[in-house]
Amino acid sequence: MTVTHRVDALIMAGADNGGRLGEVSDSPYEATIDINGRTMLGWVLKGVLTSAYIDRIIIVGPVEALAPIVRSEGATDRVTLVERRGGMFDNLLAGLEQLDSSKLALAMSSDIPFITGEALDGFVDACAKKPAQVYYSLVPKSVNESRFPGVKRTYFKLADGVVTGGNVFMVEPKCITDNAELIHKLLDMRKKPLALVSMLGLGFILKFVTGRLKIVDVEDKARRWLGIEGRGIIVNYPEIGVDVDKPSDYELAKLALR
Repeated sequence: MTVTHRVDALIMAGADNGGRLGEVSDSPYEATIDINGRTMLGWVLKGVLTSAYIDRIIIVGPVEALAPIVRSEGATDRVTLVERRGGMFDNLLAGLEQLDSSKLALAMSSDIPFITGEALDGFVDACAKKPAQVYYSLVPKSVNESRFPGVKRTYFKLADGVVTGGNVFMVEPKCITDNAELIHKLLDMRKKPLALVSMLGLGFILKFVTGRLKIVDVEDKARRWLGIEGRGIIVNYPEIGVDVDKPSDYELAKLALR
């Protein structure tokens, strides 16, 4: 699918505050954690609303708890709230079902309070150069470190550079909903190394382990294996590459967000 500069947005805000962020906030949901007087979801909405390219905004999560946040951000005319179903992928499906299947959607989690409209639009611009069905953002370690020195992220070495997976991706809704069963199966295999190796192939795994794997290798694998045209997009926006999922991230956010 060719990217136009009009997209919809999907924010997945269904996570309970049952992880490490429970050490810094007693909020029942991650999306409702307060950071300097604004909720985590509120900061994300603030960024999304300043995008020049986003039309509809779908938020999936505990509707009763999130509705006041949407009102406080003055976004009731732009936002549709959808009740969460369970895990992140189930919530993704719940949101995508509300969208035009022929129009690309920007999907993101609600724990990226640094996000800005400029970063989102920059990602869309980069995607527009490479027609595909699925786009995944990758952020260089050097970019994250320049804005947030010492921030703790999981990085992996590719032949293209040392990167972290971004917290924003763009999809053709129909591509995901049509392949939901297979994607569920792949996600379940993340914790089954032998099964994963058998499907990906030992050569693919060895390339990754030795840092010789290229983004194009992953794209080719997705095309042959899933029949999906996917693109890995390197973007120089630390706002996409840093989320808040542990106490040190929360303290960073308190210092950086005003």
